[in-house]
Amino acid sequence: MVSAVIVVVLVVAGVAVWYVSPARHADDVQAASDSPAFAPADVVPAAFVARWHAASVATGTPAITKSLIVTADGGEVTGRDPETGHQVWRYSRDIPLCTAAAAWPNSADEVLAVYRNSRGCSEVTALDGGTGRRVGNRTSDADDTLHLVTDSGYVLAQGPGRLETWGSNLVRGIEYGRVTAPVNPDVQPGRTDCTLFSSAISGDRLAVIERCADDPGYRLTVLGALLDSNEKVTQYGSSLITDIATGPPPVVIAMSGSAIAVYDGGTNASAPSRPTIRLFDTDGAPAGTDIVQGNPAPPADSIPLTSGGVITYFTGTATVVLDAQSLRPRYLVPSTLGPGEMMAGELLLPGPSGVSVRDPATGRPVRTIALKREGYTGGTVSLRVAGDSVVEQRGPTIEVYGPAG
Repeated sequence: MVSAVIVVVLVVAGVAVWYVSPARHADDVQAASDSPAFAPADVVPAAFVARWHAASVATGTPAITKSLIVTADGGEVTGRDPETGHQVWRYSRDIPLCTAAAAWPNSADEVLAVYRNSRGCSEVTALDGGTGRRVGNRTSDADDTLHLVTDSGYVLAQGPGRLETWGSNLVRGIEYGRVTAPVNPDVQPGRTDCTLFSSAISGDRLAVIERCADDPGYRLTVLGALLDSNEKVTQYGSSLITDIATGPPPVVIAMSGSAIAVYDGGTNASAPSRPTIRLFDTDGAPAGTDIVQGNPAPPADSIPLTSGGVITYFTGTATVVLDAQSLRPRYLVPSTLGPGEMMAGELLLPGPSGVSVRDPATGRPVRTIALKREGYTGGTVSLRVAGDSVVEQRGPTIEVYGPAG
C-alpha cells in the first residue's frame, strides 16, 4: 500500500510539473542541421538591394548567429535564412517576449529568449543558434522590462530594479539590487532603494549607473560578475559622478579590460556643460573626458556595436567611434542615423541617404552607397554586417540588404 501511494504521488507530481512546464506551452520547429556559417566579405559591395524584411519588436539591434539572422516578435523567435528570410527554425510560447539576443557567437552560438510571466521577465530559454534546439532554461525573479548585455563569458540581464549575470550554462553569477528572497544576509552592498539605468560587462566585472534614495546625483558602481569566496557581491568601486540628478542619467556605453566609457549629456552638473564621453578605470576612478556632439539624452534604442577593434555609439545626432580596448574616442561622424560595423576592413555607418563607408582609422569618408529604406520615417537605425550583407534594425523592423548583381 505504501509503495502504491508513493507511485501515485510521483505520477501526480510528474503530471503537475508537465502541466505547468515551459515545454508543454512551447511550439518548436528545429532544423535538422546547421546552416553554413557566414563567410567574411572580401570587399564592400558597390551597391545593395533589399532582400527581405520582418517584424522583430523584441530585439534592440539585429540578432545574428554564426549562420542565421534571428527575429523575435510576439511570442515567437525565428532563425531565418539570410538570403531569403525563410524560416529555418522557430520557437514560440503562449506568453509575450521581453527581449531576445544572440550570445556567445564565437563559442556556444546561442539565442537567449526571455519571456514575461507573473514574476516579470523571468523565463529564459537558450536556443542553439543554428538549429533552434533548446539547450537550457532558467527562471528567477525579474523586472517587467529587461535589457541583455552579452560578453564573451557572461550575459548581464538588467532591469530598473535588479540585475543578474549568467554564464553560458545559465547558472547565475550574482544578483544585485532588489533581492526578494536572500539566501544569506549582508551579501549585497549597503545601498538600498536604487534605480538601475544602464550597464555593461567585460570579463569578470560589470559597471552600472544607478540612483539611490539618499544620493543627490547619479552613481557609477563597479561589481564582480561572480560571488567572492565568501558568497558575497564584490564591489570594486562606487561613487557619485554627477552632483545633481534633475536631467537624463548618464549612460554606460562600454566596458573593456582597462576602462569604462560613459556618455554624459551634460545636464546634471551644477554648471551646464556640453555632452561628453567620460572615461573611468575598472575600479570606477575618473580617467579622462572628451567633448562630443549629442543630445542630452541619447535615444533609448541606441545600443553600442563592437567589431574590428572599434565601438560605435549613436548620441542622437552623431556616431562616436571609440577604440575597443582603451575606449578613447577616435573621431565623431556627424549627421548619422545610428551605430554600424566593419566590413572588409571598412567601417559602415547608416546615413540619411544610405550606407556611409568610412576609413576606420580616421573616419574619412570613402563613399556613400545609396539605400532605399521603404517605410522609414525616422529614428535610430542600427546597422550590422552578416557576411556580405547589411542588416538594419529600424524600430520594430529588421531589413536585410544583399550585394546587387
